[in-house]
Amino acid sequence: MADLDYSKNGLMQFLKEAAVTGIMNPGVARSRKTAAQKLLDHLNAEERINLRQLDVDELCSRIHKMEDSSIREEAMNLYNARLKAAMDDYFNYLKNPEAFTSTGSNLAPAKPVQKRDLEEQKALESIALHHAGTQDDIIPIPLREGLIVYLQGLPLNLSAAEADKIVNVVKAYVQQTDGGGASHE
Repeated sequence: MADLDYSKNGLMQFLKEAAVTGIMNPGVARSRKTAAQKLLDHLNAEERINLRQLDVDELCSRIHKMEDSSIREEAMNLYNARLKAAMDDYFNYLKNPEAFTSTGSNLAPAKPVQKRDLEEQKALESIALHHAGTQDDIIPIPLREGLIVYLQGLPLNLSAAEADKIVNVVKAYVQQTDGGGASHE
């Protein structure tokens, strides 16, 4: 068991592959990866090579002090929970890859969720996702002066045929006028 990789890089690779291979819901994997990226940049050397030594609550406290509250408490709490879940899944995967099932990604809740709790969770996720700079899956595409379009939700395993399909949808919006929006092929 000494050859198991409990490093930050191992966790990040696991989250990337989990979405592509289907062992985890891709949306869950992306949200956990985003949380991990935000928090794990602040690890010390020992924590970076062995995540089993990491106390996520203490890490969040360190970041809160260093960042001087630039990450809102709601977002920090969400990142905290997502990183803990990601690490639990990763450690369970390392122990037994064949029997691995992700905790919480597609499972029914253990107890009935009250409507208010569900609404609060959605609100917290919305706050976290709309926090400046946290939307890794949104790609800005500057078209011309004062005009930027945003592409969101691309899968990690986008095929060439799927990319062509997206291109064809965008080409359908081309106006054949002599204005700035004409095709430049």
